[in-house]
Amino acid sequence: MWVSTTLGRARNLGWVAACAMFIGCSSDEVTGPATNNTLFTSVTLATAPGGLTDLSSSVPDAADQFIYFVAKSPNGAGVFKVPSTGGLPSQVAAGSPFVQPTDIVLTTDNQTIVVADPAAGSIFQVAIADGHTTAISETSQTNPVALDLKSESGSDAIYYCGIKDGQKAIFKKTASGLTVLHSGPPLSAPTGIVAANDGAIYIADQSVIHRLSGGTITQIATGLTLGSPAGITLTPDEKAVVVSAKSSSGKSQATIIAIATGEQTVFNNIIGANSAPAGLHGARNANGFTGLYSWADRVGGIYRLKP
Repeated sequence: MWVSTTLGRARNLGWVAACAMFIGCSSDEVTGPATNNTLFTSVTLATAPGGLTDLSSSVPDAADQFIYFVAKSPNGAGVFKVPSTGGLPSQVAAGSPFVQPTDIVLTTDNQTIVVADPAAGSIFQVAIADGHTTAISETSQTNPVALDLKSESGSDAIYYCGIKDGQKAIFKKTASGLTVLHSGPPLSAPTGIVAANDGAIYIADQSVIHRLSGGTITQIATGLTLGSPAGITLTPDEKAVVVSAKSSSGKSQATIIAIATGEQTVFNNIIGANSAPAGLHGARNANGFTGLYSWADRVGGIYRLKP
């Protein structure tokens, strides 16, 4: 199940009360969100870092064949892939023009990799077939740090966090051009973004999750310790936001935020053995999320997650 049931929450609250009364839990255990390890029923390590470093983000393809990710290698920073079933990573494209790529998504036809590289100042497109890499010219000097991509009216739209006139900003890139959706406060240092089918955009920004809708930004969660970068996605039914984060003890987890109520739960099965959470993306095709996700730990590797 994607969101914990009322019965499950009641059981958790009962356990917390007993814990506090009889065995002396820490304050984090008493007041922290409930664990919801049914969020993903399958969690597997697709690849360990090996000779790669700074595995900052990843995305699976909709066919469940490969997971693509950005990292640094002896050949330079770039894009790599690993079979979804697990194995050794291979290079797709590395070195110039990449400088320090941070985030990655796929076009909905699964033919092109889209990469944000703030150090290079642009978003790049990488052809999966041959690794040919080109910059998206309209994004030059916007210092993109986080990406999302979804199909809208038969074509792909790229949403991203970057900089406009010295201000943190949210952009939308379509075939028609580049649009600034918001710039300036309350944005502080956004490093994660996901766009929903209802037009809302969710942004991970330091310890806060914002919702941008109709030109208005509101906070739906605060006080989080987010990943670096803070990967953020939606459940397939788009009723909850899922963001890569850390527990109070510094362990990796995915924090689940129910959009309707703001209720938070956490998923930490297997990924909780890590402590450097980073990018989190779901596979998408023209119809939306497929139910397949991947999560990166900067030093722990790339994980495949499935409900």
